[in-house]
Amino acid sequence: MIAREYVSLPGGGLRQVYSIERTDGSVALGDYRAWLASRAARCACGAVCRGSGRTCGAPECISRLERC
Repeated sequence: MIAREYVSLPGGGLRQVYSIERTDGSVALGDYRAWLASRAARCACGAVCRGSGRTCGAPECISRLERC
């Protein structure tokens, strides 16, 4: 698990981020939501699975699941 870190945005908003220390000693920030999405299960079409975790929810993907 990565630590919870936040960056303040113009207008007072917050965005959850994570930091990685590079080999040269500098620190890079990454988008936490993008990191979570990269770890999510994928449907046969390539989209992130939703609900049951077996399809993305698109009608064609659900019908493909029913044929299996």
